Amino acid sequence: MIGGRVVVRYRLPPGGSHPLTDVIGTLEQLEPTVVIRTADDRVVEIERADIVRLKALGPKPVRRSDGRVR
Repeated sequence: MIGGRVVVRYRLPPGGSHPLTDVIGTLEQLEPTVVIRTADDRVVEIERADIVRLKALGPKPVRRSDGRVR
């Protein structure tokens, strides 16, 4: 799973407008915290106790650059 693409849903600190959020990226670390690197190279560090769900994803879809819809 390390090095794979994942989505993580996790709890945000109390007092915010939303209790949960998601991040999609490459799983870099599981211990002692979970570390995800996003497509824009941002690093998100999440306490394990705050994770609601972690799910493996397939490879990132390839986008067509010619603008045609199929």
